[in-house]
Amino acid sequence: MMFGTPCEPYVVNPVLERAMDRIFTLHADHEQNASTSTVRLCGSSGTNPFAAIAAGVACLWGPAHGGANEACLNMLEDIQAQGGIAKVGEFMEQVKDKNSNVKLMGFGHRVYKNYDPRAKLMQETCNEVLAELGLENDPLFKLAKALEKIALEDEYFVSRKLYPNVDFYSGIVQRAIGIPVNLFTGIFALARTVGWIAQLNEMISDPEYKIGRPRQLFTGAAKRDVPPLAKR
Repeated sequence: MMFGTPCEPYVVNPVLERAMDRIFTLHADHEQNASTSTVRLCGSSGTNPFAAIAAGVACLWGPAHGGANEACLNMLEDIQAQGGIAKVGEFMEQVKDKNSNVKLMGFGHRVYKNYDPRAKLMQETCNEVLAELGLENDPLFKLAKALEKIALEDEYFVSRKLYPNVDFYSGIVQRAIGIPVNLFTGIFALARTVGWIAQLNEMISDPEYKIGRPRQLFTGAAKRDVPPLAKR
């Protein structure tokens, strides 16, 4: 559907097919992340599933969530443009410098505080896809491996448990397959829709479910003197 021409025969490459299956599976759902929580909260009001899923898509749109693999690939391309592997050490030093505002994308996770198991499978998938397409010497993949090696050995990153996450390699895989970078988040959303719908169905099938009502604790001033309107 993505690359075939309707009037011509098209044979799907089994390696790429397996890669897409893994991407869809690994991104299907992941605990109470921001977008999944958004779908549940929106759906709890009794709105229809289309509105609830649309709310999840809107949340996933943010660069800190669904746009992470796109941001990771952009980071690799920026390093490559500045000199590639020769500049990796300099880049990592900038990441460690709090005053540089340089961020290391594709590392660390709010839930996984050790190596993301999804990243391990995605790394294997990346190797398979690049080998199948004759892209073993892809400069971005070599760059990604160099970044990973430093992050897994440097005490700064190890002590902060900044290990590669699933976004680190998924962008390279999708790029190799031929998916445009600005469609990465769309692929993510397509995969996660399955999990969102499952979460929504689970919630509304509970006879005791009620509209979501997150609570918050006010930590501001207990008392403030408000001057009369005439004196403001």
